[in-house]
Amino acid sequence: MHNNIVRFKDIFCKLVATNLCIAREHIFSQIINLYIWTSCTLIIMGYIMQNFGLATNYGCFQFASIVGVVGLFEVYNTAAKTIMDFDNDRTISYYLTLPARPATVLLATICSYAIVGMLLTIAVLPLGKLLFYNSFNFTQVSWFKFGITAMLANIFFGIFMIAVVAQVGTISKMRNVWSRFIWPLWVLGCYQFSWEAVYAVSASFAYLLLCNPVLYVMEGMRGALLSNPDCLPWGLCVVGLCFFIVVGWHYAYYKMQRLLDFV
Repeated sequence: MHNNIVRFKDIFCKLVATNLCIAREHIFSQIINLYIWTSCTLIIMGYIMQNFGLATNYGCFQFASIVGVVGLFEVYNTAAKTIMDFDNDRTISYYLTLPARPATVLLATICSYAIVGMLLTIAVLPLGKLLFYNSFNFTQVSWFKFGITAMLANIFFGIFMIAVVAQVGTISKMRNVWSRFIWPLWVLGCYQFSWEAVYAVSASFAYLLLCNPVLYVMEGMRGALLSNPDCLPWGLCVVGLCFFIVVGWHYAYYKMQRLLDFV
């Protein structure tokens, strides 16, 4: 992975710049969409649901989960656009004719996806502070842990997007992406609960959930933003994300190689 970037760094940087230039046209709209669904979720979970017995600090808990999952919710739209390109302009075919390895082209796509994901992740932080001004304290945030977690999370989501594209292959099968891939990872990734809470109910099921890469994003992000002692150790979350990044990259590259038939 590293050798492909270093050896073809000029082409890699130009591909990333091209992708970011295209993404810039939609970034403001993405932020608006993000603010709308985040506000709706946090108002309900942070204020209204307290009347039904939720803990008073659950709003901040939910906010940390949303910060972690921002990049995941961009997978569907980005994957759909990529597959539509396969059926129409086939820009990817032109990129693959460049004097660089196919891995360089895929890594540039992942990198640009991760950069946009990072921007959206950072952009949502002020909204959380606005909605939970007294309970969400920036001084308690470990910015180092936040930066590392957000970077690894969005790199993984970029790889996951490539894997989804390669697995689905055609636009007619995109209807399966949400229910078969995104939803299970999200809802079983400790989005609305902690791993410790699951362990208290069923230890075997809790250990099974450790196979879900999104769990490490959620637990790591809550540990970074809330300094929550009940989360999985932050170092374990980093190791887990790195593991799934490596495994996911090899799977995504293998499936994309079969789909596009490159060498």
